[in-house]
Amino acid sequence: MTFVNNDARPHDMSSNPHPDHTDCPEINQVGFLQPEQSRQTGNLNTVRTCGYHDHDRDSDTSLQGTIVIR
Repeated sequence: MTFVNNDARPHDMSSNPHPDHTDCPEINQVGFLQPEQSRQTGNLNTVRTCGYHDHDRDSDTSLQGTIVIR
């Protein structure tokens, strides 16, 4: 999965839960994204639902979501 930062500020994308980031470590490979930068997660092969958030703005729901792996 590819994360794209379309915002004017940087974001640090991480797996849930905050601050441990242990649910889906493959998402942690995205990490810090400058504006207009993109990066892929690691391989998401295990069937599960993965939550993610911006580590620096963990309560901002516009920077949270889920990835469903089937």
